[in-house]
Amino acid sequence: MSPRVRYLSTTLALLAVAAGYALSQGWVERQSPRPMVREAGARPAPPPAPAPSAREILDRGPAVGLSREQAARLRALDAEWRRQSSDLQAAIDDEERQFSAFMKEAQSGRGASLQEIQRRSANLRDLSATLREARWQHGLASAEVLTEQQRRTQGDMR
Repeated sequence: MSPRVRYLSTTLALLAVAAGYALSQGWVERQSPRPMVREAGARPAPPPAPAPSAREILDRGPAVGLSREQAARLRALDAEWRRQSSDLQAAIDDEERQFSAFMKEAQSGRGASLQEIQRRSANLRDLSATLREARWQHGLASAEVLTEQQRRTQGDMR
């Protein structure tokens, strides 16, 4: 073997040993994993379904085995939910009409920037989120009226 080849192979072997040692000691900064990036058009997973409403539980009353007291409490929750949700739904409908009129005007030639569309739709998004949260809370309150056995029966009926 020529001295040049011996020199080159020795150098490569020493470099490999040094690189292995540096990696094992953590001297070389490890590359952090790439952040998850949503693919274009991909939607986030939907939230879990809310608990059944008081009306849904009342409609299944005989199968669930509701007591008179439970039925009365559920009727009160249902009346409160109807009042609350109708107010929110009316506000959402009004915002949808306003936003729809804005979008028709923008499409007819005036145009609108993304920031303007987001600004105009913010109230509609907030109201929709409020309605979803209220629906979630109503489902939780309705489920709390039931006993543990009734909740399991209710869950089996879904």
